[in-house]
Amino acid sequence: MRLTPKSIGLLLAPLCLGLICCSFPVRTGYDRSIGDYKPVPKSETAAAPVAEKKASPQANTSQKNVAARQDTVKHQNSVEKARAAVNKKEIAKAAEKQAPRGSFENYARQWLGAKYGYGKATKTRTDCSGYVMQVYKGYYNIALDHSASSMYKDSRGKSVSRGSLKEGDLVFFGSLWKIDHVGMYLSGDRFIHASTSKGVMISPMHDKYWSPKYQGARRFR
Repeated sequence: MRLTPKSIGLLLAPLCLGLICCSFPVRTGYDRSIGDYKPVPKSETAAAPVAEKKASPQANTSQKNVAARQDTVKHQNSVEKARAAVNKKEIAKAAEKQAPRGSFENYARQWLGAKYGYGKATKTRTDCSGYVMQVYKGYYNIALDHSASSMYKDSRGKSVSRGSLKEGDLVFFGSLWKIDHVGMYLSGDRFIHASTSKGVMISPMHDKYWSPKYQGARRFR
């Protein structure tokens, strides 16, 4: 049989088509037996969410760290505020102690005219020991008992002779058996006290009534 160019072309056409089809690259996952790509395994599709889940605890930890730092800062601020408040109080107390109050006599005179009141200790009504107690606490910051005899026996007080008296010394009156009155010495041989008849007043140390009753003096500063 004689082959013509036309017949040769017809014979070669299927062969060329086969070669072309065989030369197509096969992509990963293509299954010739089913004529399609294989389904993606579940493990591969779940990989991304797993990665997200792993990132989630880190984010939570970061948020917790931020919150912890904020709490720490708040606590430090609170502590600093508390310390500042304490320092202000201490400074105020120190300033109060150091603040000049003027002379002792001027301070003690603030009670002049207060009426006598047994067992009382105010600027309007007081007894002798209550008056001394208020002045000493306010001026010297010295706490004394509300009793003339207790003040006389107080071991903190130093005995002072009549000729060595200084302003602010406590002067006591009574008898050999009992101390029943107390006042505070002022310059010029005077003393300020709360009498039962006239309340807070200033009397001379040589007063006819008080001079014979004088029993001694104590200095507490």
